[in-house]
Amino acid sequence: MPSPLVGEGVLPPVRAVARRRRRRGPLGNWRSAGASALAILLGLLVWEILSHAHVVAEYSLPSPHAVWMEWWALSKRGILWHHVYATVRVALLGWALAFVIALGFAYPLAKSPLFASILAPYIAATQAMPILALAPLLIVWFGLGLFSKTLICTVIVFFPMMVTFSVGLRTVDRTLVDAAATEGAGRWRTLRHIELPLALRTILAGVRMGLTLSMTGAIVSEFVAASAGLGYMMELGRNQYDSPLVFAAALTLVALAVVGYIVVGLLERVLIDWE
Repeated sequence: MPSPLVGEGVLPPVRAVARRRRRRGPLGNWRSAGASALAILLGLLVWEILSHAHVVAEYSLPSPHAVWMEWWALSKRGILWHHVYATVRVALLGWALAFVIALGFAYPLAKSPLFASILAPYIAATQAMPILALAPLLIVWFGLGLFSKTLICTVIVFFPMMVTFSVGLRTVDRTLVDAAATEGAGRWRTLRHIELPLALRTILAGVRMGLTLSMTGAIVSEFVAASAGLGYMMELGRNQYDSPLVFAAALTLVALAVVGYIVVGLLERVLIDWE
């Protein structure tokens, strides 16, 4: 006789719990988009006023128009997109590696206090050492290539993702897990049909945070050693006292992080808020 886990028993309540938060209507979405656009316009207005009022020296705070002209010139010549590709490649590779490691460690970390105790000192060590101190060591060990930059990005990203995944699995209602075990469901079936669906929102929150942090990790790796990338552009602009170049690269980085954040948010709505 088939287990009711995938029939009429445990799984329907699980889906009902997973669907509790509904998709917001179009009006709510337009309000959110309008509020975000208004906040951006207000920030640009304040920036323009400060740059023209000479509250801060022009070489430290260029006007939005100067930054835009610099960005447009770099974009037309194709220079910007070359550096964007270099940064995005490192960020996505570092994020993907961190995602795999986080998934591999999150389940035993959530289920085994002994494993958590064994792993805790190593996790604490990787997070206690500043990445700017650890990055040169990784460069020395693995050379000035893509692999070392990917590792630097991974070190920054994997810990927050692993902790978030683990917390999501720990917060699953224990009653449902016990009910599934009573019906004869093994660990894999319970994980697939109960724990993952209920922890999915938290897991996707960790994915969203990790994707944003991966941009930071890529920039840090490029600060240490790189010949391309937005971090390299920012370092070049800083050394040449070219503040429009620094701002153009920094704002491009922000835009990329926002795009990644929005994409994961859309994925969350598709996978979870489908009603």
